[in-house]
Amino acid sequence: MTRTVTTGTGTGTGTDAGTDAGTDAGTETGTETGTDAGTSTATTAPDSAPSAAGKRPAAAPGSRGGDTARTREKAWRVVAAREMSVKIRDRGFLISTIATLALILGAIGIQMYVGASEEKVTVAVAGAPAGDVIELAVTLAERSGEDVAIAGSRRASEAAVKAAVLSGDADAGLLPTADGWQLVGKTDRNSTAAIWIGAAVQQSALDRNATEAGTTVADLSRGGSLDYALLSPDETPKMVVMVTTYVFGFLFYLAAVLLGVSLATSIVEEKQNRIVEIIASAIRLRDLLVGKIVGSIVMALGQMLVFSVAGVIGLLAMGKSDTLRQITPGLGWFLVFYGVGIAVLACVFAAAGAISTRTEDIQSTTTPVSAVVAVVFIGGISASGTFQTVLSFLPLSSTITMPGRIVAGGAAWWEPVVSLLISLVAAAFVILMSERVYRRALMQTGRKLSIRQALKQSE
Repeated sequence: MTRTVTTGTGTGTGTDAGTDAGTDAGTETGTETGTDAGTSTATTAPDSAPSAAGKRPAAAPGSRGGDTARTREKAWRVVAAREMSVKIRDRGFLISTIATLALILGAIGIQMYVGASEEKVTVAVAGAPAGDVIELAVTLAERSGEDVAIAGSRRASEAAVKAAVLSGDADAGLLPTADGWQLVGKTDRNSTAAIWIGAAVQQSALDRNATEAGTTVADLSRGGSLDYALLSPDETPKMVVMVTTYVFGFLFYLAAVLLGVSLATSIVEEKQNRIVEIIASAIRLRDLLVGKIVGSIVMALGQMLVFSVAGVIGLLAMGKSDTLRQITPGLGWFLVFYGVGIAVLACVFAAAGAISTRTEDIQSTTTPVSAVVAVVFIGGISASGTFQTVLSFLPLSSTITMPGRIVAGGAAWWEPVVSLLISLVAAAFVILMSERVYRRALMQTGRKLSIRQALKQSE
């Protein structure tokens, strides 16, 4: 069934399927298409049967005001629920979620494969003495706990050893010399073979020389032990901090841009198709914006929780419980800052969609916002020292830098609290300004507006 809606700005035509938001909100108030607010007039097609008196049935005395007030309280919930239901079926949202999840799981899988696989080295040898050196090298590697597998491949002569190396059947060859031993390779040196076979050669020579000198290896090695002590064992390693900060920044940038552009596009499509005029006749524009923002935030946080759970499971599967313990405080604060940052950016992207009149305008209105997010991402992952400390107290950039400082153990307990309060104050200001732009520009369909022009418009 098709209905024609006349408003102060023009006439639009919409179908029942295309006006879900207006219909849902209008149903709460007992209206037929959400146009009982007095700003629109619904006319039924000629083939529709008119009512007996030509008018709508009168509402019960005293019920209209109370029902309308209750409906407005529920309106944003209806919009938020619809926003989430549409988003969860959106192909772009699903593809980006699955692709990011696959990237996380793939990276974890590669790390598990690399960590579980031993480095295998095949060494061609000729004669029993060379074989004994290889066996000692294997013993030393196993004793150290390294995932190294050294295998000796016996050959009939030194020439055969060199031939095996040249043909690629062996990674290296071990040959005797007048002063000891020599490793031979084809085009480059195998560091694993050099380390462990070199240690085996030195150990073998030390045993032989100690026997000839009438002493023991223990006496000759006295005072030669080396221990490794960590002065700050509780601090997170630099590589873990760098990777964690990069992951935080990448996920924030990805979610902000994808969800923000999607939100702006949906707003301008509703505006271009004049559907927003039907919706605005049933609910306040402020409720419409709140519903869209709440729906976007819930979906963004849900998406991030899925990614976080996948990362936690991956770390546990790799046996990295120590790493998980080190990053958990930063991860918790990241989710908090992430929620605030997404709320701010969602409002800004909504305003960018409201000042547009066509989908072709989206790129020009959202590019500045996307550029700011890109700068925040690059600055957040590359900052260090005092510059990183300063960024950790600035809105948006604190979403990346403050959790990174917490993971590194360089932030006092009060710093994330103060940073969050600053972000909340800035978020309140930006949200209020974006809401004003949204309300004043959404119903302007004549041309694309600037932020300044939108603020000058009357509501």
